[in-house]
Amino acid sequence: MKILSTIFALILLASIPAFSQAISFGIGANVVFPLEELKNKVETGYGATVLAKFGLIPLIDLTGGVEYLKFTGKSITVNGVTGDASANAWGILIGGRVNILPAIYAGLEVGSYSFATEIPGSTENITHGVWVPMAGAKLGPLDISARYVAAEDDTFWGLRGMFWL
Repeated sequence: MKILSTIFALILLASIPAFSQAISFGIGANVVFPLEELKNKVETGYGATVLAKFGLIPLIDLTGGVEYLKFTGKSITVNGVTGDASANAWGILIGGRVNILPAIYAGLEVGSYSFATEIPGSTENITHGVWVPMAGAKLGPLDISARYVAAEDDTFWGLRGMFWL
């Protein structure tokens, strides 16, 4: 029985390279639009993303990466003090995507975003756990996706363009 189990395990290990794809790395740019309470403090944001993608099987990709976003300032009044508000955020995300068609996918990332928001009279630093549903299209090394980032009061949606190396 041990020999049979060992042979079965070796067959499984030998077949993994036939079904898996290589790890690829990508760099990208984001444009994001604040929603809910965040849109009362800041305007459109821009940022950069670095991702790693592992093709588990041709249908499913696993992803992980880091993202930086900088939101443009907005003039607001807080407790009678008028000034410019601004925010930036760092995100660490892992997730997966399912290839619906050869060029179309849907996915979900989870992780956290650390926001630093400056409003007149104070600075707020907060970290949110997030879930990020997305849908996208890929054409060769190019990848464009629409994303919704649910981060409690700091929710936003955005577009991400990636170039896979």
